[in-house]
Amino acid sequence: MQIRFIDKADFQICGFSVETSLEESNQDVEALYSDYFESGKVSMINNVAKSRTEEYYGLMWYLEGHERYHYLLGKETDSLSATSIKAELKEIPAALYAVASFEKDYDAVKAWTDFFFEAIPQAGYALDYKHGFFFEYYPDGVNGSYELWSPVVKNEE
Repeated sequence: MQIRFIDKADFQICGFSVETSLEESNQDVEALYSDYFESGKVSMINNVAKSRTEEYYGLMWYLEGHERYHYLLGKETDSLSATSIKAELKEIPAALYAVASFEKDYDAVKAWTDFFFEAIPQAGYALDYKHGFFFEYYPDGVNGSYELWSPVVKNEE
């Protein structure tokens, strides 16, 4: 797996989330996607999105103990009016990110596992858990290829 490193400024993601675990993630995230696209939430988010393109983010942050996490499906916004539609707004701090690209049919759980535990350490970096946010980036819609983005720090070992 090839990874690249990108310094990204702080930004905001607006969307809707579900709390889940690794064991429940397939059904929970699938239900979130269905609700997002079938209930009209996609139109609400498009109204506050920075861009009207098909790009989406699958933003994740762990809960205490890392047993459970939140998964938020949304878009980048530069508007605080996102809260007026009762969506979640997450401020993502600036960071150095490790980034890897995957074809649409590549299993996301395997991609994250290989990315976190093989590619990033082999490149001499460690996950920046203090940052708190990891995300999938879908530049051409949720049914296309995707990128994994993880904040990292140089490994001091």
